[in-house]
Amino acid sequence: MIVEAARTRPEPAFDGADICTVAGLPVRRGQHGPRFEQDRWDFTVVDQLPRSIPRGVLIWNFDEIRNPRWRVLAKEYLTALCAPGHERVRVLAAAHRVPRTVRTCHDRFQQLTRWLNCLTTQGVTSLAEVTQHHCTVHLQHRCAGRTGDEPARPAQLTVVQVLQELADYGELFTTDHYPSGFRPWDRQLAHVVAGVSKNSGENKTPPARAEVMAPLLTATLFLIHTLAPRALAQAKICDAPRPQPPGPVRTATTAHFEQAVRAHLVSGEPFEQDEDRSVSHKLTHGWDRADPLLKVSFAALALEGGVRTRSGHPFRPGPGFLRDPRTAAVRPLLEQAIAEVGVQPRWGRGAELIDRADGAGAVAWTLPITQDGLARLLSHVRTACILTIAALSGMRTSELIELPLDCQLAPCSYGPNRVRHRLKSKVIKHRGHGGSWDEWVVVPEAYEAAGIARELADPGAAHLFPAHLDLCRRYRELREWVNGGEGQRLGLPRLPDDVLTPRILRRTLAVELAHRPGGLFAAKPQLKHLSVTTTEGYANRPGGAQALFLAEVGKEEESRNQTLPLRAFRDYQAGRRPSGPGARDLLAFFASVERQLEELGVTAPKVKRSDQELLNLLARRVGALHLGLANYCWFLDPGKALCLTLARSAERDRPLAGMCDSARCPQATHHSCHREVWASPAGRRGRARRTHRRRDRRRGPRRDAWDRSVAANAGATRKRSGPPWTASCAASFRPADAATSRRWPRRPGSTAPGSTRRRTPTALCGRARTSILPRTSYAA
Repeated sequence: MIVEAARTRPEPAFDGADICTVAGLPVRRGQHGPRFEQDRWDFTVVDQLPRSIPRGVLIWNFDEIRNPRWRVLAKEYLTALCAPGHERVRVLAAAHRVPRTVRTCHDRFQQLTRWLNCLTTQGVTSLAEVTQHHCTVHLQHRCAGRTGDEPARPAQLTVVQVLQELADYGELFTTDHYPSGFRPWDRQLAHVVAGVSKNSGENKTPPARAEVMAPLLTATLFLIHTLAPRALAQAKICDAPRPQPPGPVRTATTAHFEQAVRAHLVSGEPFEQDEDRSVSHKLTHGWDRADPLLKVSFAALALEGGVRTRSGHPFRPGPGFLRDPRTAAVRPLLEQAIAEVGVQPRWGRGAELIDRADGAGAVAWTLPITQDGLARLLSHVRTACILTIAALSGMRTSELIELPLDCQLAPCSYGPNRVRHRLKSKVIKHRGHGGSWDEWVVVPEAYEAAGIARELADPGAAHLFPAHLDLCRRYRELREWVNGGEGQRLGLPRLPDDVLTPRILRRTLAVELAHRPGGLFAAKPQLKHLSVTTTEGYANRPGGAQALFLAEVGKEEESRNQTLPLRAFRDYQAGRRPSGPGARDLLAFFASVERQLEELGVTAPKVKRSDQELLNLLARRVGALHLGLANYCWFLDPGKALCLTLARSAERDRPLAGMCDSARCPQATHHSCHREVWASPAGRRGRARRTHRRRDRRRGPRRDAWDRSVAANAGATRKRSGPPWTASCAASFRPADAATSRRWPRRPGSTAPGSTRRRTPTALCGRARTSILPRTSYAA
């Protein structure tokens, strides 16, 4: 029986530490971060936090973990995620090497709390009691309610990551840990366990349809260019204080109301409609929806009757005004007047005429509108600004939220009709804590939308938009307005019921840019991607630029591989023979091709011959040709390839060019075109050549060693210095055919012409066989 030794309890790593100091988070002046011993960590004191982080993410309450023993474990785990560079964390083999953000750690904290409380509910008091069954049941519980066709949510992936990371950081925990050697789901990756498919290169967010983008941009640009200036001017008028009637204080009486009602009957002007919030207030205090007096503004009626309050503010009827005797006294006359002149909002009467969006005539830019209705219209204009900037710039939601009031940079002119408009904001993703400032080149429409959004910003705000953008809700409200009566009156095209998010708009822009010349490389800086590969995924062209480039390279290789065997065969016909271990097989193949050509000439003497006919005969060699550093590789049989034998990977269908030893591989050949490559390490001439020749005659054994070194260095990938071209190196290219060997220089003492010995570079450069690759390559 083997007894496992008890695990030594490690020393506490973070006791008394300031979490913000350990994690490297800046804190506002005069404040300090939470301490490790505290059960409530408040990160609202951290400076330079992104505006998109809600306050609830910044407060971690460890009291939610029921088992006090596991609260310390949770603190150690989350601190290690925030500070991977800590001396006790960086020595862990499976620890993360990049600090996790506050938002990511909060997500881990939530899933960790659920996991530990789930164990407590099952009666587990120590992590040493945890088995794979507990982990599987918890994951199934977290996945409950999801159908088989529904993809796994990111939260399910976080569940698996938390359960596995508790094992990865186990050596750091001081209060509890998993059993020794236990890791949930063993060595399976978290995304495999959670059923989340890895990114295959293509972004899974669908782009918006053209049937959505065309009417959307028509509506948003109409709101920005046509309605926004008029609505903003009207809003300034509405915000101005309403003048009080002159004279002393006059209490609202029945006579004052009757006076105002009779004035409306004489002028025929409609009564002023009350604000929507006032109507709702009346309904909550017992008014009937069918009451004709419900929408009448008694405050405006009292002001028209000359009522003046002591406070100087307009008269506001109280909750019990419905049962007030003054209301009962004026009701008959007021109901008669309403039937004759009606009730209408005060603002927008006699509005300016504008052209409809569809060009079908002119209409008033707005019907009579209340102040609340005008606020809703301005909200639609702000939504139009957000959608226009997002659709035409490709900004993320976090970047839209970070747009400051002065985001419009001065336009830059680069010549006639070449003006560049730019917006500045912060890029949060992959830019470290707090992000970094960056610029976006945008079209004038997006630039103007930012200007309108600046006028719509909240008073005292430092940014264009609020910190929390619910763009889906905003788009639904805008779509209802466009498809409603007011939008159709203005001639706006109807918007389909498609879902629209900033990700969809960003993806749509990427696709549009990518289908233009050089679009992928233009979209990368515009979308602030770290790699063009990400841009290709957004552009629905995974591997787009690389795939096109590789396709062109493959096409050129195919064309080249048809030319090189043909050229080698023409050299064979002209008497220029190859050398190398594979030269005999190649010469035998060329001889068979030559015989086939002669047979075709006899059987069909009147047929005109062409290179295509010869290429058909050379087809097998064309498909097997690969270029080496200084040789041709005829990769016909993987079992004979020396590079695959050395690498022990005979199942490959291509040679390993980096391990090519053309002096020993039976499928390698050297041709006259390679002579310059082999001669390049020894290309110096003149006095140096004569000096080395004299040394060669004086030092025979040392000369042989030098020749072997020359042969070894000749195929190296980096440039090296070496001796000049000598007879021994020239002998490397002695053709295998003895009939033509007289034209090649022959070193004294080398094999005589006509010998059957193979003329390889290593055989002719010295007595011992020396590989072109270093000896360390064959250590395996």
